Amino acid sequence: MRHHRFHHGPDTPPRPPRPASLPDGARRSLPDAGDAVHSEAAVVGELRDLIGWLRQRLRGEHTVRASVLTVEPNGQDGYLILLGEAEARLTNDPPRLKARVDAAELAQIRSEHGPDFDPAGLINRTVTLSLRTSLRQRFGRGAGVQAKAMGLLSIGQVPLEADLDRERTLQRLRLEGRRFGPETWSEPEDPCHIALVVSEHGEVRRDVEHVLQPLEDAGLIRIHRIWAIFEGAGAERSLSESFARVADLQREHGLSATLVCRGGGPVEAFRPLNAFGTANAAAHPEVPNLITGLGHAGTPRTALDAVAGRSEPTPTAAAMLVRHLVECTGARAERALAELDAAIEAELETAGRIALARAGTAFDRAMRDLADLAGERLRQLGQAVEQSLLANLAASTAGSAKSVSAVSTAGATSLNEAAMLEETGEEDLLSEAMTLVIAAETGQVVTTAEQARTEADLLLHFPDGVVPACVEPRTTAILSATTH
Repeated sequence: MRHHRFHHGPDTPPRPPRPASLPDGARRSLPDAGDAVHSEAAVVGELRDLIGWLRQRLRGEHTVRASVLTVEPNGQDGYLILLGEAEARLTNDPPRLKARVDAAELAQIRSEHGPDFDPAGLINRTVTLSLRTSLRQRFGRGAGVQAKAMGLLSIGQVPLEADLDRERTLQRLRLEGRRFGPETWSEPEDPCHIALVVSEHGEVRRDVEHVLQPLEDAGLIRIHRIWAIFEGAGAERSLSESFARVADLQREHGLSATLVCRGGGPVEAFRPLNAFGTANAAAHPEVPNLITGLGHAGTPRTALDAVAGRSEPTPTAAAMLVRHLVECTGARAERALAELDAAIEAELETAGRIALARAGTAFDRAMRDLADLAGERLRQLGQAVEQSLLANLAASTAGSAKSVSAVSTAGATSLNEAAMLEETGEEDLLSEAMTLVIAAETGQVVTTAEQARTEADLLLHFPDGVVPACVEPRTTAILSATTH
């Protein structure tokens, strides 16, 4: 750990003596690197020897002053405390160290600070701890420093300067009539361009990108990364310039949201976020839908949190909010497509029913018309058949009467012929004489000679079959006889 130096005397083994200067013109076999290495056999050792030496150097007890960033449960009645710098400094990679508090040490601390002592109450406070450090060999990850809290010597009070700075900044914004807070939030229907203000180095950027990177790779959003400094003397100016860059992106692309994230730290480290310059730049109308994820769940609320449209407790929660907005857009699109499909299906179903009803009505009407026409044709045919039968009957009756009269006058008919005529009967004679004449083109029954003359083709129906007939006009020649 390069950020933690534990003094126990000389930190390095004695260096070998510097070799004498070489004569002019002599060549060195290796480049001159400060002449720290004289003989390869004198400085090359085994890795286990180095690990053993580091273990001896890191083993010991130390008293440190630090700020408690987070407190997490660790097993039964145990906790892990993340320690940071007691005073904020301008650095992109502030030192961090996790210390373990076991049940025995926690009982000792409660005996000194009261039975109601809760380690979670140390968050954002400056404490003085007694730590025991050693080298930890982690499987697959190499060696690392481990620390164990042996005692809690003092607990600092929560500073009130941050609260006073925040209230002064917000009051000034109200006096100037600036619009800020949740009332500025307008949930985007289709998030696309997202501005991310974050430190270029550290775990916060990795945590946020771990959530949003899959969405960016899928082409659902585009992240515009803006690197900023959150701690130190230049933090306020860096944040103001970052929000000015956000305004430029808003004019260029039309941003859907602005995401500002930073990790945890001591209360003093959040002073730039309570400064008027930072809050005033963040409250600019061209910084849309400001989302803050500052520190951790126990970090005091800053002026930037009050200015933002949405304030989340952690950077990961802020990134998850953006992801939720994108997922809601997808859900709305799916619902809209489902509703469109249902509407199209209902419209097609209604149109199909209407078309089917119209087709059914037209079919019924056509069938009724066909039935009426067929009935009319049958009535006409029946009348024609009836008239034809009556005519044939009348003709047959007249012919029979004429034959009988001729027989009785001439006396030439024998008794056998008379008996045969009587045996054949009037009905057989009538059935043989029955003939039906139908016009071939129209299908109508022809009952008069005048009608037959107007037709070109006729069909003659006899009891034993049908004979087609063609009507041809004929002229009667007048023959004059010359008597010589």
